[in-house]
Amino acid sequence: MISEHQGQFSHPLPGGDAIASGADLATLARFLQANENRLIEMHIAYSITRSYNAHVSTLPEAWRASVQGLNGAIALMLETRGDAEVDYDSDIGDDPSTVYGIDVARRHGLRGVPLAMFLSNFKGYRESYLRLVRMTGFPAEAEALYLRLLRGFFDRAEIGICTQWGRGVVDADHERLLAENQRVVNEKNKYLTIFESIQTPVFLIDAEGGIENMNHAAALLLSKDVVPGSVYYGSAARRSFRELFGLDPRAVGPLLPEHEIQTIDGRRWVSVSTQEMLDVSRKFLGTVISFTDVTDERRAREEAVALAKAKTDFLATMSHEIRTPIHSIGGIVELLRQDDLSPRAAGYVEAIDRSARVLTSIVSEILDYSRIEAGGLMLERVDFPLAELLNDVGRVIEPLVARKPGLMLHLDSPQERPCVTGDPAKLRQILLNLAGNAVKFTEAGAVVIGLDLLTRDPGRILARFSVRDTGPGIAAERLEEIFCPFTQSDSSIERKHGGTGLGLAISRRLAELMGAELTVESHLGEGSCFRLVVPLDLAPRQGADCARARAEAKLPAKALRLLIVEDDAVNRLVTETLLRQAGHQVRLAETAEAALQALAGQAFDLVLTDLNLPDLSGFELGHAIRAHADPAIARLPIAALSAHGPAVDAAAHGPAVDAAALAAAGIGGFLSPSPSRSRGSRSCCGGSPALPRRGRSARGRRGPRGAGQGLVDLTVLRGHAEALGVEPTGRIVATFKASLGHTAGAFEAAAQSERWNEVAMIAHRLKSSARHVGLLALADEAERAEMLASASGRRSAEVAGPVADLILSCRSAVGLVEAIWAEIAG
Repeated sequence: MISEHQGQFSHPLPGGDAIASGADLATLARFLQANENRLIEMHIAYSITRSYNAHVSTLPEAWRASVQGLNGAIALMLETRGDAEVDYDSDIGDDPSTVYGIDVARRHGLRGVPLAMFLSNFKGYRESYLRLVRMTGFPAEAEALYLRLLRGFFDRAEIGICTQWGRGVVDADHERLLAENQRVVNEKNKYLTIFESIQTPVFLIDAEGGIENMNHAAALLLSKDVVPGSVYYGSAARRSFRELFGLDPRAVGPLLPEHEIQTIDGRRWVSVSTQEMLDVSRKFLGTVISFTDVTDERRAREEAVALAKAKTDFLATMSHEIRTPIHSIGGIVELLRQDDLSPRAAGYVEAIDRSARVLTSIVSEILDYSRIEAGGLMLERVDFPLAELLNDVGRVIEPLVARKPGLMLHLDSPQERPCVTGDPAKLRQILLNLAGNAVKFTEAGAVVIGLDLLTRDPGRILARFSVRDTGPGIAAERLEEIFCPFTQSDSSIERKHGGTGLGLAISRRLAELMGAELTVESHLGEGSCFRLVVPLDLAPRQGADCARARAEAKLPAKALRLLIVEDDAVNRLVTETLLRQAGHQVRLAETAEAALQALAGQAFDLVLTDLNLPDLSGFELGHAIRAHADPAIARLPIAALSAHGPAVDAAAHGPAVDAAALAAAGIGGFLSPSPSRSRGSRSCCGGSPALPRRGRSARGRRGPRGAGQGLVDLTVLRGHAEALGVEPTGRIVATFKASLGHTAGAFEAAAQSERWNEVAMIAHRLKSSARHVGLLALADEAERAEMLASASGRRSAEVAGPVADLILSCRSAVGLVEAIWAEIAG
């Protein structure tokens, strides 16, 4: 039994008083109430040796209900009759004692309890109360008074008990009624014991949503000071289930998978099951609701997910860490190829290059698969010519085919060449993987890459790409297995051809992301045919309008006074050096505010401004210049500096600049500074000074890069060195190296606070500066991060991974650019 406070009364009753005070009587009532638990223990110890125990519940809370009723009757007697002598001749039912006796006799008589058995049990109650008073150590006068009052109460109560039993039940079904009541009592005790012993919390909810009853396990969710049966036999007010747990019993379905509730032990997750309670007429009486604690399972699941994510993150990080030095090897190989090598040394260089390419392919596949598994891959939507995609794949695969004299490559495309909207990079990745496999496993015959337009609806087409070969084929039972990760159709393939067995798994997952279907048909000895059926939206512009075509406009061949507004140190230094070498006067401003101050104090012929500035944007600067009070300043020509062209020119690469927004801001020209050698020569050499010409970005002019190609462009720094000199170019390299550390730190700070707009601005600056030193892979990675960070509806999980990769690339780029410049500078 639970422990309780035992009253120890130190204030004696006034000796010699003929009549006890009201305070004395109240003291007795409080004493009995405070010792309910002890009375229960004393009486249970007595009753378990008596036959009466078989007729009542074995739960201590059932005895508590009995003691509470008895204490209440005694307290009422003390309140109404005081310490008056018991009048045994008074009418039965006129005082609380006999009323109590009549009530308990009626209830226990209907249960079939014999009078002698019940009186014996009631005598045990009397002795428990009298013994408790004697044991407490009251002053003699108080003890005598309390014993007299209790004896009087029990005497009168026994009179009421005997009177009620004496009345009897005269109808002929008395014995049957007693037997039925006994059976009902036994059934109730059995099911109540089962109900209380269930370890799952169970609630009985009435039709109004109040908790009618709950078992011991349910009560323990709300309080630790409960024992079995306390709710059923207790007198606590019904509480609202909805207010306690935030669930409407009538609104919850048969099964609610998981719901968080507040318990005395804190927040817990439970699954909720419900069952309606109906009477014999199927009238709704209430709801049975049970909880199953799933907190531990949920935590285990979250830990498993976190572990899987940690594994994926580790795999992605390690893949990137491995890939970075491989890229450096590729850059150094490019440097070695510039030298006059002996045939033997040239062979070694080619062997290194092949190994680096293989490693790059393997690591890239692992990295791609880990990102797909982590859900961190997003689809792009850009306009591109569908047939051009096929040609790109052919150009990349053609050198591989050329290594096998007995193998031929065919491209089979339709006459109709629509421009579509989708993700060309991922489509290209799938087709390159399929075509690469076909070439790898086919020694002689042909590899055919085909395109068919299956259906065409308004604004949408269904395209089918196919890659057929005349290779050894795949066994029928292995056709689906080859799409599983790390699986190949034959165990000998890994020994002969290498590879991770991830290519087809990645291709199918990418196809699923695009809503496409990738299937294979193959027969041993006859070759294989992989088909990719993909739905694509038709681009708004078709034909010649689909491709970017802007003629380069000629600019005045005279020295100009230029204001350059650029916040990136590398871009600023490159632009300033190029323009000064070309004979122009240059003033630099890092912010729009600094530019407006410069305009107020000096005359300029042209303003060249980046569109992404730390205070005002380039658009806002344009508006401010056009609204200037000085007419000369308000009419000043303005050109935008950005790596991306206006929307009409940006059909295939990167976020486009809104041409209408440029015009509205008063920006009449668009310059895309080129880091290439040819652009540098054209800009800085010749008879008259010239600005970088308007046109497409360097990336827009480059041809498609295959796997492992275009990681660095060695001509960029060589072109700078030839046009500007070694020392100015060295300053550009040093500025870029110094900026990488700051850029990585800025990325980390912004990403940790999920300031993705700031991440997009930092990536924008890095993209441009990386191209100025020829690190094309880093520039592309920065452009990707910029697009993700600035995309509407972005999720943090989609941006965090690419940004983390970009931070690693920034730190790894220091050594690469050092090696490139060391070779160029000699």
